[in-house]
Amino acid sequence: MELETTANASFVAFDGGVQQLSGEDTALILPFVLGAICAVGIGGNVLLLAVLTHNVKATGASDTAAMLVNLSATDLLLLALCAPARALTYRKRAWTLGPVACRMTEWLQHGCLAAKAFTLALLGRARHDLHSRVESDAHFKLKRTVMTAGAVWATALAFPVADIVFSNLHVKGNVSLCVSELPPHSSEFVRVYGKVLPLAAYAVPVLLAGVCHVRAIFKSLPRAREARAARRGEIALSLLSVTAANALALLPEWGAWAWARHGAREGCGPPAALLVLAEVCMYLASALSPAILLSTLVPLRESLTSACVRVAGRRAVSNAKKHRGSSASEVRADAFDRTLPDLEHFWSGRQNPTVPDNTDPFPWERLEQGSAEL
Repeated sequence: MELETTANASFVAFDGGVQQLSGEDTALILPFVLGAICAVGIGGNVLLLAVLTHNVKATGASDTAAMLVNLSATDLLLLALCAPARALTYRKRAWTLGPVACRMTEWLQHGCLAAKAFTLALLGRARHDLHSRVESDAHFKLKRTVMTAGAVWATALAFPVADIVFSNLHVKGNVSLCVSELPPHSSEFVRVYGKVLPLAAYAVPVLLAGVCHVRAIFKSLPRAREARAARRGEIALSLLSVTAANALALLPEWGAWAWARHGAREGCGPPAALLVLAEVCMYLASALSPAILLSTLVPLRESLTSACVRVAGRRAVSNAKKHRGSSASEVRADAFDRTLPDLEHFWSGRQNPTVPDNTDPFPWERLEQGSAEL
């Protein structure tokens, strides 16, 4: 992973995925794994947005629903923009998306991660306020929610803006590498920046979200016999599990990022295996969050169940109508495409008024006549 950098600049890390990995298997396995995670995650987040829309139409908008929409949109951006760039980098073992994308890739990814952490913190605060003030969710204000979401994204994208400055594209022959390098005059800034960004964009918001959810759960325990309080406690527990899953999955990414910035001068950066594992865990968290929410969050699970039942009922009705239409217009034919008569009407219209005569002294004559007719 050694690389010639500009004058007196030291190599920090590869941006946009680890490049120049050895081994033929990595060029096949890693893009396949990231592609599968993207496919599952994008489908899950689109389904989550559809269920949230159905739930808002049925029960009304709330701060919790708005923050869940923002969380799902953040995961969609990570899976639709950041993960495919990494998969392509692992497949080509070099950077092929140009200098502008090289400067933007780390900034966009860390901005989305910061927005996710801030959204989790606001989601925890919204649930805590709901337990403190019973009617807080009834006074939903769209303008306030839109301004809050805008402030979250503006702050999240402003925090990692230094990644744009330190990212650079190196071209050696036919190989282009996107790297982050440390100029000599900015070593102190990078050292402080490497501590502040993980704390402000990851540790503090996630810790605040966890504390809010835990307090909400404990506030619902004294009134656990009430159905409404029990439902709110279940929702807080579900959101706490989502927060914990994201916190654990994002820990390797932020830890490796801080390690690379602090160990740049000493030349003891994180190993490539840790960097790859951190990226896989990060995208896996975005793919699994919809599954956790849809399976554990009671209102969303009920909305999904009702939507599935409604879709299944419509399909059953349409299939029944098609079956009736096809059976009414069905024409029977033999192997030579000759139309056969409707046997049902034939047998219903046929009558046999004669009664067989069992006293006939010569019954064999009737049998021979019947054989001739066959």
